[in-house]
Amino acid sequence: MASREPLLAEPRSEMKNPFKDQPILPIIVGGVAAAVITAWIFNPQSGPAGWIKGLSPSTQAVLGGTMIVLVLASVGLLLTIAASVGARTGALQPAPTGGMSDVIKMLFAPQRTVPDTPPNKAIEDLEAMVGLVPVKREVNGLIARLQVEQKRRAQGLPTAAMSLHMVFTGPPGVGKTEVARALGQIYRSLRALRVGHLVEVQRADVVAGFIGQTAPKMLDKCKEALDGILFIDEAYTLAGTPGSSGDFGREAIDALLKFMEDHRDRIMVIVAGYPNEMRRFIDANPGLAGRFTKTIDFPAYSANNLCEIFGGMAAKQHFTLPEGFQSRVKPWISERSRAQDWANAREMRTLLEKAREAQAMRISVDPSADLSRIEIADLMRATGRG
Repeated sequence: MASREPLLAEPRSEMKNPFKDQPILPIIVGGVAAAVITAWIFNPQSGPAGWIKGLSPSTQAVLGGTMIVLVLASVGLLLTIAASVGARTGALQPAPTGGMSDVIKMLFAPQRTVPDTPPNKAIEDLEAMVGLVPVKREVNGLIARLQVEQKRRAQGLPTAAMSLHMVFTGPPGVGKTEVARALGQIYRSLRALRVGHLVEVQRADVVAGFIGQTAPKMLDKCKEALDGILFIDEAYTLAGTPGSSGDFGREAIDALLKFMEDHRDRIMVIVAGYPNEMRRFIDANPGLAGRFTKTIDFPAYSANNLCEIFGGMAAKQHFTLPEGFQSRVKPWISERSRAQDWANAREMRTLLEKAREAQAMRISVDPSADLSRIEIADLMRATGRG
C-alpha cells in the first residue's frame, strides 16, 4: 500500500540560496556588474572603445551606441528575471522549473492575486455556513491537528505525517464545493498551501476520447491547481462501470496519482460524489486508498436548513420575504426531497428564480407594488401550489 502523504514538507538539509533569501542581492550584484562592464567598454586602453578609435566619427558613434544598448538590455533582462523569480516566489507563484523557457513564460503569465486571510477569519467563514455540523466538526479537527503539528515543528519536536487529500461524500447541493473553497483559504492562511485556490473539474474536463490524450488533459488541470486544491466532482465516473474495459478514465486516475506523488507537498486533491460510488472509485486503483485516507460525509440539508439558505439567497439579491414563509415552503420541501434528483441547496436557488418570475408577473399588472418584496402568492406559484 502506498505511503501516506505528508501535510507539510519536512525540512531538507540543502544549501541556502542567498539570492532567494535576500531579494536585494541580485539588484546589487547586477548593478556592480553593469558598472564594471560599462567601465571596461569605454576604457580607451583595453576596452572596445580603444579598438574603434581608428574608425570614422560616425561609425564610432553607431558602434558605441549599439554596445551601450546591448549591455543595458542584457543587464536589464537579467535583473528582470531575478526580480521576477523572487517576486513570484514571494507572491506564492510556482517557481520556474523548466529552464529559461519557463522563466520567459512566467514573465508574461498573469499574476495570481491572493488576499491574505487570517486563519480566524477563514474559520469564521466556514462556521457561518448553514448546517453541516458534522462536517465542521471534522474540519475543525483537521485544523487543530495541523496547528499542533506546526507548533511541534517550530519547537523542534518530531512531527507525524498527515495527508492533505480527502474524499467528500454526500448528495448534490450540500456545500461540498463551498467547504473545499473554504479549506483552501484556511490551509493557505496556515501556510499548508501556498496559494489555496480551487480548481473544479469533472470527467469531461480531464478525459479525452482517444488513447494518449487523457493524461495531458489531467496534467494540465493538475498544474493549474498546483499550490492549491484540485476538486474532482463526481470522481467515481473516472473509474467507469464495473467490468468495463477501454475506459480512458483509468488513464486519468493513473496520471493523477503520479502527479500527486511528484508534487506531494504542493497540491491537495479532493474527490467528491455519492458514498457508494466513491467507495467503488477508491477501489479502482490500489494507489487511491493510500492517498485518500480521510473521508468527510456531508448529510442532506434539513427543511429548516433549506429555509435558512433560501432566506439568505433572497437577502443577497435584496429581496424581502414575507413573515412565516417557512410554513409554506417546508411542505413543498418534504414532498420534493423524496425525488431521486433532489439537489438540496440548488433547489432553493431554482425556487427563488421561480418566485422572482411570479413576482414579475404580479408587478406587471400592479406597477405600484414593491419591487423588493416577494409575497406568499409568489411562493405558492413558484412551488406549483398557487
